[in-house]
Amino acid sequence: MKPLSMPFLSMRNRRKASCLFVLFLFSFLYSCEQIDDIFDEPPKDSQGSATQESATVVYDWYKFIARIQLHTNPQPVTLLNNRNFAYIGVGLYEAVRPGIKGAVSLSTKLYLMPAMPKPDSHRDYLWGAAANAALASMFKQLLVGLSEADIARIDSMENAYNNRFRLSTSDAVISRSQTYGRAVATAIYNWSTTDNFNLSSQGYELPQGPGAWVPNPPGFANPVGPFLKNSRPFLAYSLTATTPPLPFPYSEDESSQFYEAAKEVYDISKTLTDEQKAIARWWADGGGTGVGIPLPGHLLSIVTGILESRNAKLGRAAEIYAKTGIAMRDGHYIVFRDKYLYNLLQPVIYIRRHIDPTWLSYLPSPPYPEYPSGKSGYYSPVMQVLIQEFGDIPVTDNAYAWRGDEPRHYGSISELNQEVAMSRVYGGIHYKFTMDTTREIGRELGNYIANIELTPQ
Repeated sequence: MKPLSMPFLSMRNRRKASCLFVLFLFSFLYSCEQIDDIFDEPPKDSQGSATQESATVVYDWYKFIARIQLHTNPQPVTLLNNRNFAYIGVGLYEAVRPGIKGAVSLSTKLYLMPAMPKPDSHRDYLWGAAANAALASMFKQLLVGLSEADIARIDSMENAYNNRFRLSTSDAVISRSQTYGRAVATAIYNWSTTDNFNLSSQGYELPQGPGAWVPNPPGFANPVGPFLKNSRPFLAYSLTATTPPLPFPYSEDESSQFYEAAKEVYDISKTLTDEQKAIARWWADGGGTGVGIPLPGHLLSIVTGILESRNAKLGRAAEIYAKTGIAMRDGHYIVFRDKYLYNLLQPVIYIRRHIDPTWLSYLPSPPYPEYPSGKSGYYSPVMQVLIQEFGDIPVTDNAYAWRGDEPRHYGSISELNQEVAMSRVYGGIHYKFTMDTTREIGRELGNYIANIELTPQ
């Protein structure tokens, strides 16, 4: 029997066939929509690729900018430079954070940090290109004293890396990544302009009384940073973190513990060995164009060296630069707020008044109160972050290879941190009790920062 053609189907069967056709068409279109959705989504690993991408671009940038600052004239102001590199570390993390699976923005962790730009979650990004653009932009926006030639070198460095990326990545992805990195850089810069950072001493009146700091010889410079306490730290924690009082009261009595502490600095200065002098000079930094590394270049060189030795990938490196940057900034915030709280005179003033009127410290004493220590105030929390992240591992510091100095080797990060502290005693800048106390408050701050959870454990 021949099958019936469509015209001869019953009305009921024709309705049934039409319904089946509509259902088939709907199913077909729905399936196509689902397929389109799959292809519109980025590959599963593209939003987590920063954990696999090389961090070489970041390491090269930090080394590159250190060379530029080495020859900047005049040299960058230490406290301002530390603050700027702290913002740069945070911005670097934000520029690659979407490429770290499950990572959260630091805007959810830091004090009064605004929300950061978001990438298009349906597009591919090369996070190294985003970091490249963000760093180039932040260096130009945040670092002071850059010449036109410096700016041109920064642009050339950025272009060189983009050309390298183009060997394996499309122009569209690189352009998209650049746009995102620069958007983050601008957001970070705009946030930085609201932190009330002020190094001026205009309007500041020196407190009077026994043991009070006064401008010290040989320069008798005006105080630096008395109003930093009014600036915004990165952490709400830092608003209430405090330096404990001096372990014993100020005294001019020759039998007192304070006199003994000052006499210890004096006695050490009279018998400094060549090695102790070398240690004091190694950690002095700065000192003029082409003489020493402007701070925090030396510290960042150590951070970079440890990251490279551990073969840290882009996401991991960005997190460490962010956390060590936070440690630098808030370490100085706490220290300088409390320097002007305790307002303790430096050894050079006390010793000239009560022990030897002709004495000068081996290194020039900086223009601010003695307690707690600025140097240990930002080295110690950074070192503690590194210990928490990598363990108390051996470290080689090769920061001064460019001037022909042999590298210094340490059995642990703790050993390096101890030498940093003692370098200021050898230099005649600090009492030993100050270094001990400052290392402890730095350790507590570093532990707090290291425990900030940014990625799934």
